[in-house]
Amino acid sequence: MVSGYRNKLLRVDLDSEEVSEQSVEERDLRMFLGGAGLATRILYDMVSKNTDPLGSDNPLLIMTGPFTGTMVPTGSKTTFCARSPYTGILGYSTVGGHFGADLRFAGYDGAIITGISSSPTYLFIEDDRIELRDASHLWGKDTEETWTALREETGHRTAGVARIGIAGENLVKYASVIVDHHRAAGRTGIGAVMGSKKLKGIVVKGTDRRIPTHDSETLNAYANELKENYLEDPSVRMYSDLGTAGFVDMASLMYGSLPAGYYTVSDFDSYNLSGTTVRETILAGKKACFRCPIACGRVVEVKEGKYATGVFKGPELEVTGTMGTLILNDNLEALSFLTKKLDLVGFDTISGGNTIALVYYLYNEGIISSEDLDGIEPKWGNPDAASALIDKIAKREGVGNLLAEGSVAVGKQFGVENLVVHTHGMEFPQHDPRGFSGLGVGYATSPRGACHMAADMYNVQMGQINEDLQIESKDRFANEADIVARQQNFRCITNSVGVCNFLPIQGGHVVRLLQLITGWDYTIDELKETGERIFTMMRLLNLKLGYDVKNEKLPELILRPLEGATEGHVPDIDEHLETWYKFRGWDRETGMPSEESLKRLSLIDLQ
Repeated sequence: MVSGYRNKLLRVDLDSEEVSEQSVEERDLRMFLGGAGLATRILYDMVSKNTDPLGSDNPLLIMTGPFTGTMVPTGSKTTFCARSPYTGILGYSTVGGHFGADLRFAGYDGAIITGISSSPTYLFIEDDRIELRDASHLWGKDTEETWTALREETGHRTAGVARIGIAGENLVKYASVIVDHHRAAGRTGIGAVMGSKKLKGIVVKGTDRRIPTHDSETLNAYANELKENYLEDPSVRMYSDLGTAGFVDMASLMYGSLPAGYYTVSDFDSYNLSGTTVRETILAGKKACFRCPIACGRVVEVKEGKYATGVFKGPELEVTGTMGTLILNDNLEALSFLTKKLDLVGFDTISGGNTIALVYYLYNEGIISSEDLDGIEPKWGNPDAASALIDKIAKREGVGNLLAEGSVAVGKQFGVENLVVHTHGMEFPQHDPRGFSGLGVGYATSPRGACHMAADMYNVQMGQINEDLQIESKDRFANEADIVARQQNFRCITNSVGVCNFLPIQGGHVVRLLQLITGWDYTIDELKETGERIFTMMRLLNLKLGYDVKNEKLPELILRPLEGATEGHVPDIDEHLETWYKFRGWDRETGMPSEESLKRLSLIDLQ
């Protein structure tokens, strides 16, 4: 038994309805920690290039980390993982809420769900009581209705609940999994994987809240000390006071990193959408994930009018981009309304929002017409067209059937693939590499396609330092691809131990917490190696699934300079990739890690 872990995974076969448990070797726990790292290692043995992402043989992995459910600040994270039906490569999405903590309280470090149910079902976990229950009455319901119904019929109003909406049921390729109070495992189409399995939801109620740790007393004291220190951090204060949309003004005016007009406009005034405006007008409260001192989640209320929301989750930075600036919409009430619609139907605000914004761009450029869009006229700034497209996508109705396949499919259909902003088939988050150059190589080499959470270089290039890991930027426009690689390795750590990227945690903090939780004689050097191992493991899995280094590039629109805060800067992606591959010691022609690296990381048997 390893301290800090429950030392067992739940296995559920939807084909046979059999339930079992499996253990994980301590060696694998130490090498991959949990979360995204351990999920990737397990997935590697379960899939091949021929695995159908929406078929019976694609497993759904749900994995917590050793910090999840403990006293560690923001120790709430859970990773949902499978072969992505959207990109065909590694699919994973890490989410907060309290679902992961409840899974640990029920006695499990994670779950592996295989097969396809013969009819709609949901998984009920109450400690060691595991049941597959009929969900036919929930099929077709939105994520709010499903959440309410599942808590009522299980009798556990505080249970952790993960569920899909109609977008997941209809296999929208970028469907999300909505967790608890509308936190989203949004990216890579994990909701479509659940939909393909006819798995409407998962309800978890655990009662053993004392996860055994090596030195609980010292851990609690150290965790409280860290929490108090973190609360003094400027970024933490901003996220707490204004939510993630508190970054809107800086991103637009200071850095030029919040894209507008589908990545072609540099001077859009976004103040009306900012976290400050939310606080001054429609804010109704805040929401925090388990053990989170930050509480970045906004609760808003638009009380009347056609954009009335009632009391609901408010817009965060990413949707402020995709349903705001990216379509030149500055109506905050409309943005809040669209945010609610996206969460209720359950698809990714980034990929789905980008796909809708691409349609706006093509329409306003005269490349497509309203006849191509079932009569919808997506003129810049008109949020009602986005609302209509959301409905069509979620139902796969009319042109929505095309849009449900994503931006690349839209580009192919209309002969403009060169205008689609994506890498490896996944659309850009709302952080433009023209504002922070490190994002470019980060997106190009990300294990799951364009992703700001795999290397949040906007934080680093604004001045966030991780001295223990030699992560410090000198210039936001410089070639800092070596720092990007270090940050990618570190985010593999945080996504595996189970803490939030918004926590300004240092490498030394993670090492000390691992020592106190597990009892391992952990060091900074081992932490660095573990992060490198997990990132390398992700590359090995992707190569197995058909990853192509030719896709490591930036799209045409991002290579067009803009004036304003980006000062006409465009990253030299070839130069950055050269630096990145040299730092990692990998073969740039094949994308393959070196034999020396694989031996050093104990991965040589997997090449």
